[in-house]
Parts: sequence; structure tokens; C-alpha cells
Amino acid sequence: MRPKQKFLNGSARLLLVGLLVAVSSTSALAIEAAGLVPLTKLRLTVVQFVPATGDYKSWDALGGDLEVGPDGTVAVPTLGSIDVTDLGAAALGTEIGRRLKAKLGLLDAPDASVRILEYPPVYVVGGVAKPGQYPFRPGMTVAQALALAGGEHRTEAGDTLSDTIKLEADLNGYARDFLRTSARLARLKSEFAREKTISFPPALDPSDPSIAEILEQERRIFEAHINGFERQQTGLVHLAELYNAEIDALGQKEKAIDEQIARAQKQVDAVQSLVNAGSATISRLSDSERILADLRSDKLDNLIATMTARENLNRSERDLARLQDEQQSDASIQLQTEQAGLERLQLSQVTTMRMLRQSVEINETLKLANTVQISLSYSLVRQEQGNPTELPATDASLLMPGDLVRVTTQMDQPAGSAMAENRMITLAQP
Repeated sequence: MRPKQKFLNGSARLLLVGLLVAVSSTSALAIEAAGLVPLTKLRLTVVQFVPATGDYKSWDALGGDLEVGPDGTVAVPTLGSIDVTDLGAAALGTEIGRRLKAKLGLLDAPDASVRILEYPPVYVVGGVAKPGQYPFRPGMTVAQALALAGGEHRTEAGDTLSDTIKLEADLNGYARDFLRTSARLARLKSEFAREKTISFPPALDPSDPSIAEILEQERRIFEAHINGFERQQTGLVHLAELYNAEIDALGQKEKAIDEQIARAQKQVDAVQSLVNAGSATISRLSDSERILADLRSDKLDNLIATMTARENLNRSERDLARLQDEQQSDASIQLQTEQAGLERLQLSQVTTMRMLRQSVEINETLKLANTVQISLSYSLVRQEQGNPTELPATDASLLMPGDLVRVTTQMDQPAGSAMAENRMITLAQP
């Protein structure tokens, strides 16, 4: 009997492993079919087979780490933005290879592979032991997300009060960061538009001393940047003016040399006539010709100097254009970075406000919740073709990136009455 029992235990283990692998594979296929969601981090590798050498050549300039933007697109070098709303990692790699072939005029499409480095994190809020964000992985279920957050919140009211105070402090910090980022954005927009002053939004009230200090700091930075840019621009403009003046002076000198050459030529012709008539010597003719040759040499030197001045003028104009382009480019890059930071800050604010609101509610009902029997029910809110759809779920339901899990807690009191509390587990979604 013992060998048979051992065989049955081994079979059961194999069956369990098979089920886990099947669930994980099913989840991965579902995520692949649903497309890449915003904030997903990717790694792109592009190689091409070289028949002449029999080796694969890596296109490192096109590969690297990418991130799906809030608008559902990925910025790929050379190709620009690609909409990945309906594309998985494998399909995106195929699409990149196809576009590279078409744009670069290749006979065969290069091998482009995309690997998912990191999914958007899971944000767990509500009546859980450890609210916060947790990494998402394929095959994650509602129960696993709850387990990551420490399960049902069953702490004492004092602990919840401490959490409430911490959340309030975090919210105040976000408010200050929001003000500073808004002021910085206003300054960068004015720099990009090359305005003389900063146009701050009405929400930044200068009568508030703390806000006035932030605005003054941004004005000083703005003035320093503008003054530095204008000094460089003015220097290049003055340099161009000097080169133009030099070119004008060389032009006038050229006219004078031409007049001298004309007179010298007449002198040579006159002496040549006298030499032919026997009235002048050959040495006199040679002196006149030498003077004419020197004048022509001076004209050539003047022409070279004029060409050099024109080259210097063109260089100064190119330097001026490059200075202006770099100023616009730097301001644009900083503007995009700060705008993305502001969007993340707004998302953090909203999340913290929800956590704070639920923390206050839980603090009010915690004593009652610890004395009653609790039953949980679940539902999923999933984005399908851009529209939220609510679906029934169980603790074994698989999560997808971008899902929102709503947990309803039914608390049955001893007297027979009941109260409900909604708790949410949200996956990052722009």
C-alpha cells in the first residue's frame, strides 16, 4: 500500500504544478491579447542577419528601455510614436520590424523583440493592513492582491489614527510640491515662448507668503536664464555686425584697388607705346608692370580676406541659430519632464485622498468591525475599448493591468443589523 500511496502523492503534485502553469500561461496570453497598458516598462532589442558574414548585427542605437506613455503610445527612435493599445509585446516587436523595413528600404525586416520589464504597480487601498503599491505579475488574483496588502484591516483605532495623521502629512507635502511644480511649469512655458516675464496661473496667489517665496525663486531663475541667453545672443549679433562692417570695408578697398589697377594699366600701356617708339627704356616699362602686378596681388589678398570674413559671418549666424534652437530644445525637454511629474503628483494626490478618506471611515467603524462577523464580495471594473465595465468576481479571479477590484465588506452585527464598507484595490492607470 505504501508504494501506491507514494505514487498518488506524486501524481497529485504533478497535477497541481500543471494547473499552476496553465493558470499562469492563460493569464499571460490574456495580457498579451489585451495590449500594453500605460506605464508598462519595456526593453527593445533589434538585430539583423548579415548574409555576407553569417552573423547577427545588433542595432544598439534603436534598442533600449521604453515606457508606454499615458496616451497608450511608445516612442521608438527613428519611428516616432506607435499606438500599442491593441498590441502585445510580440505584436509590437513585429510592427517595429515591419516599420523599420518600410522606412529604411530594407529587403528583409530586422528582428525586433520586445520584452516586458515591469508592469504598472498595484495600488491597494481601503481596509487593509498595509495600504500602498505593489508590483503586478501575470497570474495575480484578487486574493493575492489582498494578501500583499496584509489582508483585512483588524488593527486598533490608535494605529488607524496614526495612519490618518501620516496621510494628512503626505497630502500637505503633495500640495506644496504641486505649487512648486506649477510655478516651475509657468516659468518653463515663459522661457519656451521667450517672454519677458512669467505668467503664473491664478491659483498661485502671491498674497500667500509661502507662495510668494516660491514665485520669487522662479523669477530669479527665469531672469538668470533669460539674461544669460540674451548676453550670448547679443554677443553673436555684435560679432555678425563686425563681420559685416569688415566685409563693407574690404569692398571699398577692392574698389580703390580696382581704380589703382586701371590707372596702372594705362601707365603700362603708355610706357609700352613709348618703348615701341624708342622714347622710353625697357627698365621703365618693367617698373610699371611690377607696380601693376603688386596691385593685382593686393586685390587677390583682399578677395581672400573678404571670403574669410564672409565665412566668419556665416559661422556666427549658425552659432546664433544653434543657440536659439538649444534654448528652445532645453526648455521643451524640461517642460515635458515637469508636466509628467505634475501628472504623477496629481495621481498620488488622488490616491492619498482616497486612502485618507477611507482611513477616517475605518477609524470610525473599527471598534464595531472587530466585534462582528465579516463576509466579503468582489467585483471587477475593467477598461474595455476605453470604457469601464463592471464584472462579477471571486477571490480567485485573475487580475489584468489596469483593473480595479471593488471589495464590499458585509458586517453582521449581533443585533441583526448590518453595515457595508467599500474598499478598493486599484492598479495604476493614467
